[in-house]
Amino acid sequence: MTPVSRTEAHRVFADLYRKTRTPEHQQLIDEAILKSNDVFIRIDLIRKVDEDYENKNKPKKEDSRDRGLPEKEPPRREVISRPTAPDPKPKRSSDLVTIDSAKQKQNPARKKAIEQRQGGGLLAGLFGGGNNANSSIGKFAKETGTIDIGLFGRNPSISNNVERIFRGLKEDVLIPTIQALRVSEQQGWRIWTPLVYNIINNFNKFFNAFASLDALILDKISADIFLERSLKMQMFYVRFLQRDDAKDIILSNLPDIVKMDEKLTPKLNKIMEGVNYALNLENNKPKLSDAITAFYIVAKKKMFTWPEIVTDLRVPPIQEHKFQAAREIQKEVEITVAKLSDDINTRTFKKEELQNLRSRYFSIDDKGKISFDFLNVVVDDYMAHHMPESAKSQTVKNSYKSQPHRLVYLLLRDLQTVYINLIEGYVRLGDKNQNQELLIIQPGLFRNEIDELNTLVRTIDNFNKKFPSFQYSFQQYGMDYSTGNAASDQIAGTIVQALQDASEFFGSFAGKLNIIVENHLMAKVTESKGKTNDKILSTKDKVIEEVKIAQRFIPHYDKAVVAKERINGMKVEDVFIQFTKYLYNYAVIFKDPTTTSKLTAHRKIEQELIKLNKEYERLTYSTFHKDSGNPNPDPNLESTESESAEASDMANAEEGI
Repeated sequence: MTPVSRTEAHRVFADLYRKTRTPEHQQLIDEAILKSNDVFIRIDLIRKVDEDYENKNKPKKEDSRDRGLPEKEPPRREVISRPTAPDPKPKRSSDLVTIDSAKQKQNPARKKAIEQRQGGGLLAGLFGGGNNANSSIGKFAKETGTIDIGLFGRNPSISNNVERIFRGLKEDVLIPTIQALRVSEQQGWRIWTPLVYNIINNFNKFFNAFASLDALILDKISADIFLERSLKMQMFYVRFLQRDDAKDIILSNLPDIVKMDEKLTPKLNKIMEGVNYALNLENNKPKLSDAITAFYIVAKKKMFTWPEIVTDLRVPPIQEHKFQAAREIQKEVEITVAKLSDDINTRTFKKEELQNLRSRYFSIDDKGKISFDFLNVVVDDYMAHHMPESAKSQTVKNSYKSQPHRLVYLLLRDLQTVYINLIEGYVRLGDKNQNQELLIIQPGLFRNEIDELNTLVRTIDNFNKKFPSFQYSFQQYGMDYSTGNAASDQIAGTIVQALQDASEFFGSFAGKLNIIVENHLMAKVTESKGKTNDKILSTKDKVIEEVKIAQRFIPHYDKAVVAKERINGMKVEDVFIQFTKYLYNYAVIFKDPTTTSKLTAHRKIEQELIKLNKEYERLTYSTFHKDSGNPNPDPNLESTESESAEASDMANAEEGI
């Protein structure tokens, strides 16, 4: 009969496919139907295979050659007298012995023995009695509703109840659910830990494999082919069931990724409907695990249990500490981790640099207040050498220290007389009796700073001479600096601008000198570890020709300075540190914003480091170690291979999942 509708065609196909055949014959059928997914073509293919197989296996007339007997010459004809037999009477049709009737008339004892071996005959087949395997299959079929035993229990088949499992999702639910799970695979690693990502991504793989099987169910293919095509689905499902927390993790985290996508957000209800359908496949009857088990039973014609199937599949558990993702996703993770490592190292270095700057150049108490007591020494020394006796009273000293336009002039002049020679030309080093003039800094390296210093000294000196009675406090300077109100007062505006220029000069000059000091201290640390090389060692007496970050010593750093000023007898190393310290403190006193921010920037960096380290730990499940550099990708990091390779590798659980 030729079917006229697709619905009828599916019924015809099912009837043809379920015909009883030998294993060899059935294998030819299974191979043939793989050639097309169209049900009409499959019907023709089955009929053609059946016809060819029957023609090939038609019984032939036996002769001596067919029986394998040796050929003999025809025997000589001999005449033998035999009694004449009566003519046989023609048999009625009722007297013909059919195959079935022959079986029914066989020896009763033999029949009984066969029935015992087969499990009790018809009733046993109908009600699940007989041998243990048939009994177990019958019991499983009755309890789960996944198998139709069939007449006499000889041809078990998959129940229609199983079809409903795979065809329970409507298109308006299926499509947005697949879209949401695809987004979770591509973007979920950015917000989830490896465990959460791997559980949801495993569910994504399962859901897609599960949804693709409805066409196979519709075509009612053999159980063997279903098992082959559904192997990925089975393995991803086993992985899902291995985690008792999988369902809660998916429901708690998947909506987050949906809400981040404007196109998916309106479809959240449909998406969660699809997700919940798949999450509850083990809570409805029949269970998906029972349906899979039924396919194994029907295909192998023997009893299986779900635990046995799980054991045979040998599926590795979901990784908790490393992302199991496609190669391109893993690459993104590796690049992100490498960038995080760089950011953490950079900020850690900056934080340490700021902490060193604070501890080396500033006196800060527990409350964060900076002490400027060193100014007393500077003011006293300058007045002792450069002011008349009449101006050396405490009142005059206090006046200088309390008025920014007077104090800045004193500090600039002190730098000119005490420290500038150290970076401008030859410096006398040694002691009072034995010394020599040596170069520490290449002349001209700090020409711009020296020129700017001289300009500031002239500008402020001219102002103080022009307005000798001008009274201006640090409190007023602070207000004018922050509000800009001094612009309306010509005199105050002039000095505020000069003070701002001086503060920026102090800060930038200190930063340049600090590089020289940092380079020197790093070289000393390296030397203490016994790791110096000839290049670093040669800098102990080599003139500094450029200011850049590199390990090198301050030339003649351990020699004492011979001078008339208060630095007399101090080692070169200590003079450079003190020089830099004073410049940094002057910059803070006169409110240089760059230097001031360095004193508080460590707080912001600490908060950034907390976030960066937290993100690093989320991605790597490990604590970042300083100077670890860009970590190499873990060779043990599991991945899901490309789709083309995945199908063939699924038999190997470790590679396939």
